[in-house]
Amino acid sequence: MVLGEAAGQTVAASDVALARALGVFGLSPSAAPIGAEDVERVIGARLEVAEAERLGIAPSEAERERAWADTAGRLGGPEALAAWLQDAAVEPAWARRLVEQDLARRHFIDLRFRSFVFVTQAEVTAALGPGEHAPAERERRREALREAETERRRAAWLEETRARVPVRVQLGPGETVPPPLPMPKSAGESRR
Repeated sequence: MVLGEAAGQTVAASDVALARALGVFGLSPSAAPIGAEDVERVIGARLEVAEAERLGIAPSEAERERAWADTAGRLGGPEALAAWLQDAAVEPAWARRLVEQDLARRHFIDLRFRSFVFVTQAEVTAALGPGEHAPAERERRREALREAETERRRAAWLEETRARVPVRVQLGPGETVPPPLPMPKSAGESRR
């Protein structure tokens, strides 16, 4: 079932369900019905992946293998992942491709946005308020400010990109569809 489209690429319910199960594209494992916000998140990720490809941002083979191993680890290990993929009738190559695309997307975000966010001491001090603050607390606040600004810039880029690229979401506000794939047992258990 097609739930959306961006720049000529369709987003199916199975794409969203697999991204959730694998914990990629900023989605968390969930057996909840798929809503428009899930489709929007996958569309945004697809636009980021396309830009990463356009810019030639590609993870190394070692990074791709590590990302796949990390995904397997989150889902109970390589055997558990392989068993779930077989039970859910998901081609392992499709799952690997989503994990690798998510890695390329994260590299794009790092290189395009996070690398250009600089938080000054004055900004950290203003955010913390008056008084003495431990170095670790200052560093946590600096990172929080950096991440917030990275996300703000990323959201602005996505909004600008969506204005130039045809995007369509089939689900309206409040509409949902059931996920077409079962959740891996270990993913659902680890998120309780």
